[in-house]
Amino acid sequence: MRSQLVATLAAAALALGAGGTSSAAEAPLPTIPEPTGDTVTIKVVEAGGKLKFVGPPTVAEGDALEIVNATNPLKVGPVTFSLVRPGYIPKTRRAQARCFTAGHICWAIAEWQGVGGDGLPTINPAEAGLPGWDTPGTSTSPGDSWFSGSTPGSSFAQEVTAKAPRRLWFMDAIHPFLRGTVKVVKP
Repeated sequence: MRSQLVATLAAAALALGAGGTSSAAEAPLPTIPEPTGDTVTIKVVEAGGKLKFVGPPTVAEGDALEIVNATNPLKVGPVTFSLVRPGYIPKTRRAQARCFTAGHICWAIAEWQGVGGDGLPTINPAEAGLPGWDTPGTSTSPGDSWFSGSTPGSSFAQEVTAKAPRRLWFMDAIHPFLRGTVKVVKP
């Protein structure tokens, strides 16, 4: 999929250059960082009866970022790993209680994943922007998200295509108190 996107972007750039219709005022085409071959893992764990994300504080652009659900989903339920803008993370108990109502971020994350009513996600992973982890969402614009399902040990990995330096905030829409950040750095 990455090679197809790169080929498409290259063809578009070539066509613009050959056609003479490009101007300095046009925005440059987005680029995707080269894969590093490294994988960084963030785990969802249950410790002392509390869920938390455990992982390194940084990830290099181009690294694969793997999310692992190390909990027992039959006990605590499935989780999501969803990139969100920091102002949308519910920080108070009241905000967390309202999170899964219309107009709030947990509801929006369910919509990004194609959840209808009480159903399961039909879009998994949900992608916004470039392929890979790069786009945080809001209650009105989609972001990148993954749903773990109910299989113990489920995981998902894809490249970090966000450009450094940048901080990515993430949360779990099912357990809105579960959140974290990772800083994207140059390889």
